Amino acid sequence: MIAEDMALIIFAFAYLSFINKGTSSLEHINQEILLRSVLLNESTYSSQVIPRRNVTDNVQISLQWTFARLEGLTWKDEFLVWDPSLYDGISYFTATGKEVWTPDFIIYNRLESSFPSDGLQAEQVLVKYDGTVRALPFGELSTICSANTELFPADCQKCSIALGSTEVSQQQIFVWDDDVATIGYDKNKDNHAFWKITKVENISTFSSTLILNVYLKRLPAHYIYNIVFPASALSILAVLSFFIPIDEGERLSFGITIFLSFMVLMLQVGSVLPENSKSITAVGKYFLQVMCSSLIVIFSSVVLSYFDGKSDLAKCTCRLKPVHPELHGGICENEHRISFDEQQKVTDDIKTGILEQPDKTMDRLKMMGYKKLLRYFRPIKLFDWATLLSCLITSIYAHIELYMIMNDETCRITDLYQL
Repeated sequence: MIAEDMALIIFAFAYLSFINKGTSSLEHINQEILLRSVLLNESTYSSQVIPRRNVTDNVQISLQWTFARLEGLTWKDEFLVWDPSLYDGISYFTATGKEVWTPDFIIYNRLESSFPSDGLQAEQVLVKYDGTVRALPFGELSTICSANTELFPADCQKCSIALGSTEVSQQQIFVWDDDVATIGYDKNKDNHAFWKITKVENISTFSSTLILNVYLKRLPAHYIYNIVFPASALSILAVLSFFIPIDEGERLSFGITIFLSFMVLMLQVGSVLPENSKSITAVGKYFLQVMCSSLIVIFSSVVLSYFDGKSDLAKCTCRLKPVHPELHGGICENEHRISFDEQQKVTDDIKTGILEQPDKTMDRLKMMGYKKLLRYFRPIKLFDWATLLSCLITSIYAHIELYMIMNDETCRITDLYQL
């Protein structure tokens, strides 16, 4: 009897020792590992199955966009719910997109971008105890933006980012989180060196598509200092070149120098102009117009040099007889022609008229003034004034047109046009 009691006591002691040892071993188990093994068990959970106990229900995905970047996507997973008190107060854990269900999220107008690299499968997600799952994608985003560069460098653009899911996923509804949809706009609108952000808006078009519109205004100061100012200086020199005398040929060489300067500046302009064959930019039109002023100078100089030379040969000529005996039978036997200056001839006639007929002095003076006036209204001279006027009008028109385009109202008209 005593032996049986001793055996029972030893068995009870051994059983209690085994229970205490098992309990102490369970206390040292990581509760997060235990939680993962319970929730992400392959027999009860699959990342390919929509996270709804009722398979006909839709999944609503909320997007948080803080302007500078996509903060995250949030949705509810009804299978990932637990009581934190049973797992040492663990209220969340992180997982990869391959371990849990993730929405079929894409950016429709993405261009050579690593964002997101492979949907959300390669991204980290945050799982909370109430079933809230939040994906935090990161990477550089490049999208396609159809730009209207007709008003460059004072143009305004509307660029859109289209986000959503493929047509295969019919049970996903994307919505904007309006509380944080455009946070950070005021801090980032003036950070770019060439653009100013004027407006940001988010639009929900369909249940599976969201659009973020960003309105941009180009800052033209860089292009004004490096393109407009040098071209304006050259156009002024082209106008001033008309006051250079045509006799020595300096006007022609000066006009060619201005034209070559325009060609050198054109190389710089071509490197900064946007490539677009559908429309010519405003600064491109301006540059072509002011460059035409140098062509007008060259054309005018060539025409005046040709016809002015012919007019010198066609002036009044007369024959001279030899007056020196040594020259008789020499060169003066041939017929010679010399050209007299019209003003000198009129002056001599006036002097002779004053001596011979004092009463006709006023008529002679009037005739002299009339002939002086004719010198300024010769066809060649009129052509010179006409080309000067055309060069001046071309330059002024180009500057006025560019100034009107750079007016602030232009951006408003462009925005309305694009909308």
